[in-house]
Amino acid sequence: MLENLKLAKRVEVLENTLSAGKEVLTLEEAARFMGVTKSSLYKMTHEQTIPYYKPNGKMVYFEKAELLTWIRRNAIASKAQVSEEANRILKNLSVK
Repeated sequence: MLENLKLAKRVEVLENTLSAGKEVLTLEEAARFMGVTKSSLYKMTHEQTIPYYKPNGKMVYFEKAELLTWIRRNAIASKAQVSEEANRILKNLSVK
């Protein structure tokens, strides 16, 4: 049993390593890359909330760069970033 768990973990590490160099991902690879279930990813494609490709009308593919852009949208600024922005605005107001 323990050997099976170790083997499964090694297979997962190898799959992740192979996926890391790919630009276009399958649904399963994209779900693993994003840390979501395949079901959730299918739902996002159905609702057209995430960019995807369906070149042959059946298989769904995702471009890794687009997934990263989608993940990074609506970023929440850190306190330091908010403070820097506030200081920049105040500085610009005092110059005028």
